[in-house]
Order: sequence, then structure tokens, then C-alpha cells
Amino acid sequence: MARVSGATARTSGSKVPRGRAACSYGRVVDLESSRHDLRRWIVCVSVGEGVGFAIAAGVAILAMVGGVDDPARFLLVIAAGACEGAALATGQYLGMRTGRPLPAHWIGATAIGAAVAWTLGLLPSTLGLDLGTPAVLVLVLIGAVALLGSIPVAQWLALARRDTFRWVPVNMGAWAISILWTFAPSPFVDERSPAALIAALYVLAGVLMAVTFACLTAPLARTLFTATRLRGTARSSPVRRRS
Repeated sequence: MARVSGATARTSGSKVPRGRAACSYGRVVDLESSRHDLRRWIVCVSVGEGVGFAIAAGVAILAMVGGVDDPARFLLVIAAGACEGAALATGQYLGMRTGRPLPAHWIGATAIGAAVAWTLGLLPSTLGLDLGTPAVLVLVLIGAVALLGSIPVAQWLALARRDTFRWVPVNMGAWAISILWTFAPSPFVDERSPAALIAALYVLAGVLMAVTFACLTAPLARTLFTATRLRGTARSSPVRRRS
């Protein structure tokens, strides 16, 4: 016959099995830790991407106001885009707890991916492509998909871990939604608008993009880069058998 020793604990005047109480406490602790991980990721990534985009947008605006011509302006903005990628990667790295890749690999890969993304984004206007032509439109759409995938694919390669490819489609979807903020200032500015107004609107759009992207990627980041797991089972109480 089995006898359970120390099987109950008193809670608010009632008796609750100690194993169940320990399980409940563990779940509360894990839930709080999970929320902390989400907040940490959102704050770090929002700051990193927000600062990075402000740098890239600032350089692009200064190049435009300063009358810098292509190809110098093209190369300058791409270099600023690489700085944006490095800032984003730094924020993401600080938001991770476990499963971190090598920082040089992660930051370098993200910077290269961002440079590719900015290159693809600038090509249609730099080359003066006619978007009314069906063939050109198809090429632009293909380029848009490649743009969305440039950073996620580069980061996935830097992760060098099994079962992490989901990082690519999730991040591509997050970028597709977040990047829409960068189109918001266009109706309110033109070539006659003050540079300060243009900068302020695009920085604001960049902050909104950064926060949106951080929030959309936080659940997957918590799964891949934190040790938090909800405990579904309680520690068994000691059981002694006697004949």
C-alpha cells in the first residue's frame, strides 16, 4: 500500500496538495518571466531599429538637401542602410537571453542584409524604371520579395541552428507590415517642404515601424532566444511504499 508523505499544504484555510501549489507557483513565475522577455525584446529592438532608421533617413535627407548626385548618393545611402542593420542587430542581440549567435556574425549578416535591402529599394528610382510596363512591374515585385527576405535570410544563415527557418517567413511578414509606415509621410511632403519637417515625419514613421516590427517578432523571439518554458506538470510528492 502506498502512503504519500507531506502531500498537502494549507492555503487560505484550505488544504491544497503541495505538488499542485508548487506547480501553480512555478507557472506564475514562468508567466512573469515570459512577459519580461517580451518587454525586453520589444524595447531593445524598437530602440535599435528606431535609431538605425533615423541614421539612414537622416543621411538620405542630408544627401538630398546637400545636392549630392548619384552614384555617390546611392552609395552613401546604402552605407547608412548597413548602419541601420547593425543597429537593429545590436538591439536584437541585447533582447536575446539564450541561443545567441556569435555577435560579429549576427551584426555583420544583418548589416549586409540591410545594405542589400536598401539597394533593392533604391534601384527603381535610381534607374528611372517605368512601373507602367508589365515586365518592369514583375521585376519590381520580385525585387520587393527579395527586399523583404534579405535581412531574415541573412540572419537565419547567421543563426546556424536547426529548426530556425521559421525566422524567415515570420520576419518577412513583419517587415511587410511594418515598412508600410515609411510610406505614410509621402502625402505630406514634397520637394518644397522644409528639411526639418521631412526629417521629423520620417523619424516618426521609423519609430512606428520599429515598434510594430518588434511587437510582431516578439513571440517567435521568445521561443528561440529565451529559456522560459511554462511547466505543465508539478513535481511529484515523495511516495513511500510499505508492505
